[in-house]
Amino acid sequence: MVAAIALAGVVGGPVATAQESPPGATAQSVFATAGPHPVATAVRTNPCQESVFGMIQHVVVHAFGNREDLTCTQAFPNGLESPIGVNTYYPADIAELGSAPLIVLTPGIHSNPGMYDRLARQWVGHGFVVTVPYDYFNSLAYVPAAGLAVAIGANRDPNSPLHNRIDLGRTIFAGHSAGGQAAQQITSVLPRVAGAIDPALTVAGVLAIEPGPLALGPLLTVPTLFLTGYNDWVVPDFAWVRWWQYNLTSNAPAWIANARGVSHFSPVDAPEHWLSNGTATAWLLYLAFGDETAKDFFVGPDWRLRSDPTYFTVERNALADRLH
Repeated sequence: MVAAIALAGVVGGPVATAQESPPGATAQSVFATAGPHPVATAVRTNPCQESVFGMIQHVVVHAFGNREDLTCTQAFPNGLESPIGVNTYYPADIAELGSAPLIVLTPGIHSNPGMYDRLARQWVGHGFVVTVPYDYFNSLAYVPAAGLAVAIGANRDPNSPLHNRIDLGRTIFAGHSAGGQAAQQITSVLPRVAGAIDPALTVAGVLAIEPGPLALGPLLTVPTLFLTGYNDWVVPDFAWVRWWQYNLTSNAPAWIANARGVSHFSPVDAPEHWLSNGTATAWLLYLAFGDETAKDFFVGPDWRLRSDPTYFTVERNALADRLH
């Protein structure tokens, strides 16, 4: 019953199907690609190393193995603009789509929102509206709440290109590091009060990428995917992400996947260099569109992520086992 209620957002939304993948294909080989939709946004980025603070960030992520240079906005301390805000990305052809599901993507602590520009653009290319809320610390539920509020405001604003174009019934909260814990925090509360905020609002699920410790699995009531990295010593797979997040998620279907060769900063590398990028995209397409190819990686007795060589370990809980 819990699983059926949690996945109501999937069942209720339009269905899109990716091209059928050959046997043995990985999620990365199938889904780590640019989508067909052009991206519209007012966000402008520049190389992070143009500021002193950004240069330090640049050196750190390369020391941990990132290949591409970071991109940053002018949000303080990387520039002189406000350190608090919400960046919005959407398909430029959204009028032709009719509507698009929403992803609220919360960055990691002390990170600049521009570091997630490439990831946001990729997801928009697959048909999503993406908001990236930030306040430099990016650690608590009010940050993704701000991203949701901006999306709801744009959806209601007759002067916005997103007026009545955001399908709030397919809202997904995603986050990296501290943002991953904030995504869990808000979804621990929001599903019970969503209708009071907006009658159309339904939380379809969570994508927690190498999340921080300030979240509890027993409070989650929507499908949740935890992505960890074998080379991540900031959020080790064997620590809290298992102890009191995944292992204690008893009221919702949950999955956890530990990727080989992935460090804590891989999610802000170029999408093709983050080896869980394809799995993250597949998860989003499964939750929001009911994509059958994506679903095969997570659901059923022969779920394909379990044998995906990208991962050192992959597990799912009893409620996820029951999904068909």
